Amino acid sequence: MAPARRPAGQCPPLFPEEPQLKYEALDLKIENNCATLTMNRPDKLNAISKIMLEEFKHAFVALDEREDVKVVTLRGAGRAFSAGADLDWSEEMTPKQRVEHNRIGQRMVAMMERMETPVFAAVHGYCLGGGLELALGADFIVASATARLGLPEITLSADPPYRPKITEDGDPDQPEYGAVVPGWGAPNRLPKRIGKAAAMEMMLTGSWVDAERAFKLGLVTDVYAEDEFDEKVTELGRRIGAMNFYNIRMIKELIVNGYDVLEGHPS
Repeated sequence: MAPARRPAGQCPPLFPEEPQLKYEALDLKIENNCATLTMNRPDKLNAISKIMLEEFKHAFVALDEREDVKVVTLRGAGRAFSAGADLDWSEEMTPKQRVEHNRIGQRMVAMMERMETPVFAAVHGYCLGGGLELALGADFIVASATARLGLPEITLSADPPYRPKITEDGDPDQPEYGAVVPGWGAPNRLPKRIGKAAAMEMMLTGSWVDAERAFKLGLVTDVYAEDEFDEKVTELGRRIGAMNFYNIRMIKELIVNGYDVLEGHPS
């Protein structure tokens, strides 16, 4: 008898016996102690859907419990990291649901940020809106030379010529309910990465930065040539994955919490 098919959007058991978790909107591979978690909606430029949000939350908890995972790499399939939140989903929401949508997104990114396992985002192509907010929840970001990063939410209701074509007939979030601003933690996290003034400029103009400027700002820690991107990202994950499991987690705890080691290990 064929096994029952998992209903759409229903996550698998939290701690399955099989080594690879299976998802619908995400793809997960574990190799050399590195888990690569890839947003897998390339036809939608990896727009973040409700199912993807729920699967991310599940994956972050499950991966943090595994001793065969020392580092997580966050990626996007196809030609973009993520173009942001799924606007098709957004159009269906009531004002009340929009508030809850922000809370779900905030919780998801915060869950990743709180992981004991280090996480780095490897971005290429578009990394916009919710996509950049997701990446900002990682411990650091590396980029392809093709990457374009930005928080364009404010432009969705801007005057011409700054309003994008996708909302020229009306922004579903305006004017009934407040404003459209980054809602998954970027106003808090971006200034910590690049400073208050640069963060204000990016968010007030909704402008994008290329990989070179992102590196100069400190938004990304390294930029790889497009033809070397996959190889460099894999090698970075492999290198971190070769380190001692407990030392990796201790370093993250020390840095995140501002602690220091007062005594060495007993002899």
